[in-house]
Amino acid sequence: MKKLINDVISIFTHQEAKPVLIRAGLSHREIASIQPSGVTSVSWVTSMEELNDAFVKKALAAGAVGYHITDIESHEPGNDGQHVLAATATLYHINDKVAYG
Repeated sequence: MKKLINDVISIFTHQEAKPVLIRAGLSHREIASIQPSGVTSVSWVTSMEELNDAFVKKALAAGAVGYHITDIESHEPGNDGQHVLAATATLYHINDKVAYG
């Protein structure tokens, strides 16, 4: 949860992006070779926990090793009165040429 909070805070501050890693057991060399490789978004979640879960699922489905949330918006309340969150995240993959070079 602490990583998620730091990820959200980083959206509002200017600093180097450090992705939330979702794959365990990465070597130092693999971690050093991680690079942004795409963008994904969600537009239907009602909590930060759902947002995190959605990005983890999307990143895993894309074969990514991590993600970094880059934009969050709150939409008008849905049918039940809850605000709906939409967000964009950058996905990160290992640069195989560097990591295994």
